Amino acid sequence: MIKKIYTAAIIVGLLGICFVPEVYSAEKLTGKQKKEISLLDKAKESFENQLYDVSIEYYTKAIMVNSENPESYAKRGNARFLMGNYKDAVVDYTKAIELDPKRENLYYNRGIARANLNLYEDVVDDYTKELELNPVNVNAYLNRGSAKVIMKRYDEAIKDFSIAIGLDNKNMLAYYNRGIAKRNKGDYKGAIEDYSKVIELDPKNVDAYNNRGVAKYYSKDYNGAIADYTKVLELDNFFKQAHYNRGIAKFGLQKYDDAILDFNKELELNPKNDLAYYEIGIAESRLEHYTSAVDAFSKAIELNSNNAEYYAQRGALISRTDGDLQKAKEDLIKAIDLDGNDSEKYLTRAIIFCKLKMYVPAVEDLDVVIKMDEKNTQAYDLRSYALSSLNAEVQKTKADK
Repeated sequence: MIKKIYTAAIIVGLLGICFVPEVYSAEKLTGKQKKEISLLDKAKESFENQLYDVSIEYYTKAIMVNSENPESYAKRGNARFLMGNYKDAVVDYTKAIELDPKRENLYYNRGIARANLNLYEDVVDDYTKELELNPVNVNAYLNRGSAKVIMKRYDEAIKDFSIAIGLDNKNMLAYYNRGIAKRNKGDYKGAIEDYSKVIELDPKNVDAYNNRGVAKYYSKDYNGAIADYTKVLELDNFFKQAHYNRGIAKFGLQKYDDAILDFNKELELNPKNDLAYYEIGIAESRLEHYTSAVDAFSKAIELNSNNAEYYAQRGALISRTDGDLQKAKEDLIKAIDLDGNDSEKYLTRAIIFCKLKMYVPAVEDLDVVIKMDEKNTQAYDLRSYALSSLNAEVQKTKADK
């Protein structure tokens, strides 16, 4: 059984850092420059009043007066970014960089825009260039590390977050994201230490408790995970998936009744959580409440009819409890249609076929199982039984004739 654990948002710092304003030196004013400055002032005022579309118009007019001023492109890029027009923002930042490649924050802001376009290789390149200009830019290390987490380059991400911590040892975001990178590479102890540091700096950080609970769960410290999820709910009783996560941890302790209570609480808050119904089905089956288990799997299927595991579990349970074998067969056919790469599903369907005395398709399924898993002794034994039964039927038919 595969458990799905919900974590808080993986990347917090990547897109949430404000722009650092550019500063430009004053010039001797000509008539053309006065017009440009007037337009830039109006653009700035509009920007500060969050009238980004108006601000863009003024910056565009300023560019028509002077197409060589990187400030106009940079600031128009900021306005376009804040309107969600990331592609044009990248174009503006790129032009500003062409005009002034040594200016700080241009690469930084372009990196943020590119992150919104999921161009993470380019994001890493931009923050690398930013750090060449300013090697102590903590936020650049944070955002480059965050991009690397998304790209699953966890060791590199950890290095970036560690440098950020070296520059600012009270930076909660650096510890938080480093914890995520460590957890994703399986270093649960290191992740727990980082989340604990976040909690030390901010005792009410709900996300840190939640993610520390996840790391403890994967460390099989189910009691510790439950304690963290309980703290999450003390701080925010409506925290997304906290009841579900705590239920999973209780399941790990085989406290199935308690787990079901948490899954039901999750469903009160999120009635469309098909995974919660699925977990209820598993827990009810462990408690031998088979009718309730089948009902829970059915509700999971109603909410998500494309999950192969839901059909497989329901069909297997119906088969084990001598229920409607035709229904069980239909469930496994559907499960295999959705996911034909799981030998266990073929094995379960073969068992159902044998119970239905459909030995030919049973043998075919068992051949698939053995091809996928040559060491599956159960498949060999069952195939031997199916072939013997099939041979007995053939001999009986001949005898009857």
